[in-house]
Amino acid sequence: MVGALFASVAAGLVVALLAAPVVGLAGITAKAGADDWLALPENLNVTALVEPSRILDAKGNLVATLVGEQYREVVPLAKVPVVMRQAIIDIEDARFYEHSGVDYRGMIRAYLANRESGGVTQGASTITQQYVKNVLIQGATTPEEREAATEQTVDRKLREARYALYLEEHLSKDEILERYLNIAYFGDGAYGIQAAAKRYFSVDVSELTLPQAALLAGLVKNPTAYNPALHPEAAVSRRGLVLAAMREHGHVGDADLAAAKAAPVGLRQPPRSTDSCADSSAPFFCDHVRRLLLDDRTLAPDENAARKLLYEGGLTIRTTLDPVAQGAATSSAREIVPPGNRVAAGVAMVRPGTGEVLALTENRDFGEVADGQGPETTTDFVHTKEVYPVKETAFSPGSTFKTFALVAALEKGLPLSTTFMAPACYTSEKLPRKDDRGKPACYANSDPNEAGLFSLTTATWHSVNTYYIQLAEQVGILKIAEMARRLGVKSCRVQEQTANLRSDSPCKGTNGVSAVDGSFTIGSNEISTLDLATAYATLAAHGKRCDPRFITSITQRVGGADRPLDFDQPDACEQVLNPRIADTATSVLEGVINQGTAAGNGRIGRPAAGKTGTAEGYSAASFAGFIPQLSTAVTLADPRGPTMYPLRDVLGKRVVYGGDFPTMIWARTMTRTIEGQQLPVEPLPPPDNTQPVAPLGVVPNVVGKSVPEAVTILQGSGFAAQVAGNQNGVVVAQNPPSGSQLFLGQPVTLFVAGGGPFQVDDDDNRGRGGPGGGQRDAWDWFFD
Repeated sequence: MVGALFASVAAGLVVALLAAPVVGLAGITAKAGADDWLALPENLNVTALVEPSRILDAKGNLVATLVGEQYREVVPLAKVPVVMRQAIIDIEDARFYEHSGVDYRGMIRAYLANRESGGVTQGASTITQQYVKNVLIQGATTPEEREAATEQTVDRKLREARYALYLEEHLSKDEILERYLNIAYFGDGAYGIQAAAKRYFSVDVSELTLPQAALLAGLVKNPTAYNPALHPEAAVSRRGLVLAAMREHGHVGDADLAAAKAAPVGLRQPPRSTDSCADSSAPFFCDHVRRLLLDDRTLAPDENAARKLLYEGGLTIRTTLDPVAQGAATSSAREIVPPGNRVAAGVAMVRPGTGEVLALTENRDFGEVADGQGPETTTDFVHTKEVYPVKETAFSPGSTFKTFALVAALEKGLPLSTTFMAPACYTSEKLPRKDDRGKPACYANSDPNEAGLFSLTTATWHSVNTYYIQLAEQVGILKIAEMARRLGVKSCRVQEQTANLRSDSPCKGTNGVSAVDGSFTIGSNEISTLDLATAYATLAAHGKRCDPRFITSITQRVGGADRPLDFDQPDACEQVLNPRIADTATSVLEGVINQGTAAGNGRIGRPAAGKTGTAEGYSAASFAGFIPQLSTAVTLADPRGPTMYPLRDVLGKRVVYGGDFPTMIWARTMTRTIEGQQLPVEPLPPPDNTQPVAPLGVVPNVVGKSVPEAVTILQGSGFAAQVAGNQNGVVVAQNPPSGSQLFLGQPVTLFVAGGGPFQVDDDDNRGRGGPGGGQRDAWDWFFD
């Protein structure tokens, strides 16, 4: 009864003082005003404060803050220094701790000022009323509501006063002050005192000094007019008024007042981008996580709702990013292929057995290109917003894809001793190939003289195309594609072609895999670098596939507690391959690093397995490899168009192979991650050393043939050739003679008039793929 009576009396006073100068009290009585006042709602609907979301790495470090229109970090009042509290109170509401939400003394002062001006020029708004106004502005969802929250009318002042009195009855003064300091706008996009401290001075609110606190306190009256970056003189003048008010109320002594007035503004505003991920310590990882969440219909019903949640919902997004691995991958890629080079180097690292993505990066700066062009035409080779390691259609994997044929062959039951005569050029009837003019063509190795007997093991070490085409004839292209999908490759380009014809397929319109696509075996179809890392991690985990996982949890602060939110998560890990087969494949891939195409750059001082890849025409180069704890893939290509801009004349190299820069980046990334994480040495299966089985063959008759023709016949029959005489002449004799039995792969000497012995295979033995033959990554691509 007493409270209602007090409210009625207060209402009459509030209405009379606010309305008198405008309406001259005509038609308004204290009782009528009180009746209208009591009819107003009193319980203020306080919506959650707009807050940016934070992306954290696996260690809890801040990766990025997703800032929308309002940058705010809510802090408790205990974190705000006393000097900041005194500054804001002294300049905005000196009687804050004395009044009940509406300052009647101030209202009388406002009444006199309003009567003098004939309008509502002063409203005597207390901090509580200002808080109410900010709550109403933030809660406005329509232009009409926003206008009502800011209009200069008696009705607005009445609403604010009514809500203020109610809040004072239900909240302590410190609670109101804390809420006010967290909602007030300080200009430059900074909402709340913590955001203001960081935006203007790059300090935590707890570290604010007297001059800094006074300057920030002066901003709330007019954040634009007193913005020190835009209007430094006005800001300094306003700061002086705040300091004078603090002196008047006994919160600053003369010496401190003089020192604070003389202090320079001292702005320290860190550069910031319009895109929050550009300011991230892991921008490409940040951008991909953001895209995943914007597309997540479990998190939000549509993209607009997801965007609002991300930029205003104050989420805490905990991720799998490992700061050591990310730093190692980024530094290695940028050191070996520096930004500004036309070639982009993408790196993806996952943890076998969990699918956690530990690193995702590339050798460029995240940001808009300077010339405003698209990826295909830009001349800015420093900046990009393309996250190349996750793009499915950007680059061909080359011979890193042969691993899937290897595993499919093992599952089919083919032994590692499976031996084929791999000629320099192989024509397949089962998997016909045509050149650019549509004419029949063979599958070729890089060196025309490269031919010989290979086992499944040695052909993998040396990445022999013509061996793997023969292997694909036995295993089947669709079986190889199915194995790739099973191990973790999701690209539409490894889906069976018929599946793409379904009207509901997400791959509709994409060229998939046909049963006679022989080039698929040697890596012609595009997949992502992340897919490679995932699939190789399946082998490292003994056949257990874990789909890539970027996010571990999402929470939202509600009522002082962290509420978990649902989001799309990958399926549980699945055993997709017999561990014995996975380990056998690993034992073969170890030889690629120990003595194969990656031997020069891939050794990291502990057991490791991997595969080089160089796509056709040097359009792309890759390496994927693993130890039991880490799986990493690296891809290099020119994003403007790998086919149009092949990897020629790059950083002093005539051509780039998978065993070159990609393997170097891989090895440096792995070494730094291993050292930084202090990973112990864990064993891999013992390396395999299965050699080809050399059967006997019948030597054909090449006497009377030209040397090139004779060499082709001998190689096609499984033999090497050694020419004695003029290479362009006609064979007059051969040894052994035709009809003799000889182990396949052995040389037949051809005698030609004039000259001495000439070895068709290169003298440095690079062209030999058989036992003891050293090779380089040149065999990772094929050509017409």
